[in-house]
Amino acid sequence: MRFVSTGIFLGVLAGAVPLSHKAYAGDLVIWSPVKVAPQTYHTTIGFRLPMAWEMSAGADIGLGSAPGGTILSGSELATLWGRAVDDRSNFASSSRREVAVRLNTLTGSGMLYLGRSRNWSLSNDLDIQTLRSLNVSYETTQTAPASITASHGVKMIFPWTGTSISASGELTDTTSAFSSTFAFNQAIAPNLNFTASFTDPLTLTPAGDVRVDYRIKW
Repeated sequence: MRFVSTGIFLGVLAGAVPLSHKAYAGDLVIWSPVKVAPQTYHTTIGFRLPMAWEMSAGADIGLGSAPGGTILSGSELATLWGRAVDDRSNFASSSRREVAVRLNTLTGSGMLYLGRSRNWSLSNDLDIQTLRSLNVSYETTQTAPASITASHGVKMIFPWTGTSISASGELTDTTSAFSSTFAFNQAIAPNLNFTASFTDPLTLTPAGDVRVDYRIKW
């Protein structure tokens, strides 16, 4: 799902850690202050509820200033968010349902996200993942009405070889435009991956991207 940045900020939906049946007081509070850049700060605050669904809500607050202490215009961030997640699993499969809402209190724009994903272990050599989502967004700074984007994706994973192949499609109602993506990912070595993706491969002018990523964790 996509978010609209305000100034130098990017509103990030707070990722809540799944709760166990035994919830402790420290697990119910979300507090994540971050120094985004010199004299620029972003804090996520909120709370979680120990329910059948993982429920969380809170706010993203941010502010930036110039070296002299002057507040940077457009750097203010004040966004309310809420999230509900239902995770279920058994021996051979798992599923996840998610509902998320965001409201930018400074501009009045908002977003509603509905998503559902499922994972299957068909055999020792093949896993399947599916993802369906619906995203409704409203921007008060634009004359266009609320946009609705529906997407569906399927991924095949071959655990023994570290290979995955995925295909996804996305439809936006405001432009009635449909886009599709096909991607291939291969693990070459620990923390080293090769990825090749193609956007709208069935059109006359498809776009492609090939890259090798190396990640270091510490």
